[in-house]
Amino acid sequence: IDAVFDADLTAIGAAALKSKVSVGASGIGLGLARALVAAGQAHSHGLTHHEDAPVGGMAACLAGSCSQATLQQIAQAETIMPVLHLDAAALVAGPDEAQRAMVWAGERIGRGPVLIASSATPDQVSALQARHGREAAGHAIEQAMADLAEGLIGAGVRRLIVAGGETSGAVVDRLRIPGFLVGPEIAAGVPVLRAIGAEAGDMLLALKSGNFGGPQFFAEALGLMR
Repeated sequence: IDAVFDADLTAIGAAALKSKVSVGASGIGLGLARALVAAGQAHSHGLTHHEDAPVGGMAACLAGSCSQATLQQIAQAETIMPVLHLDAAALVAGPDEAQRAMVWAGERIGRGPVLIASSATPDQVSALQARHGREAAGHAIEQAMADLAEGLIGAGVRRLIVAGGETSGAVVDRLRIPGFLVGPEIAAGVPVLRAIGAEAGDMLLALKSGNFGGPQFFAEALGLMR
């Protein structure tokens, strides 16, 4: 079962509510939430004033997904912010490429959001996997992106957008974020998240799988992450 429109998620949620176990992509959460509220099994409420208070601070984006949707979103982002395209092979080879990216970001982050992308075309990904192995290449890139996230937060970034499911998982693990408050929805299945109990303190994140969101996703996310 799949969805094309938001209304489809509502129908899926109503049907899934009758089952004890449902499996699907994160977008199913929207339909389930609506169904739970409609059935009186949950209540819809906004965040408190404290929970909704602006975080402010510098903003940055990381893209590790190689999906066509993310590649298109990166292309659109290049019209509104500086974008650095990393050499995926160099990321796998060692720390120099991530260090270069941190220097690049440090020179620009004070003037506005930046985006650092390890995303590559399918042909480039296939070549890298053939050379280093699928799991080894993927793990090395994920950890390099986690290094960048840690460095950016350490430099004062408090609003971080991460594109890519595995990349998002590596970033959350590295930043030691034990929980989130779910805020406004940027796109179906992709809300603004306020970190709770993070060692770095109050921050906002947007974490998305590769194919989620429209072409203007990064701009739309930044617009909601105050």
